Amino acid sequence: MAYKHNAAGGMGEVVKWGLLAVAGYFIYQKFFAGAAATATTSTTPATPATAATPTSTFNTLDAIYSRMVAAATADKAASTLSADAWNVYLKLNSNITPPDPTAVFPGQDRTTLMTSAQYWASMSPYLAKNMGMSGLGFYGGLGAFMRRAVA
Repeated sequence: MAYKHNAAGGMGEVVKWGLLAVAGYFIYQKFFAGAAATATTSTTPATPATAATPTSTFNTLDAIYSRMVAAATADKAASTLSADAWNVYLKLNSNITPPDPTAVFPGQDRTTLMTSAQYWASMSPYLAKNMGMSGLGFYGGLGAFMRRAVA
């Protein structure tokens, strides 16, 4: 007895299951996916306006200074702050523990107000010298190595 091969019958099954899968996907998107997204977004806490930028990004003295000034501006802080106040913004926007202002600004009263540029003019050389920071990163280190090798 010879069996008759029906090619259209096999294709009908594929089409049927394909259409059922597409219909199931649309039902899921319409009724279930939106509810799951709404539930997860409503439980996520809001981030504060003064959240620090992740410090895993390229961290040069210039980048730290830019983030520090941007945070102070976003907080609507005065344009002149004390060294202690600038240290707060330095800590929030870097992975550095700021040094005591009396070490960086010897003989200066802690309550003396200064601009960000005045603060950074003394703080950046201190960080570069005492904490291993450098303004040019890797290339600045190579330049220092080459200056020693040539001299």
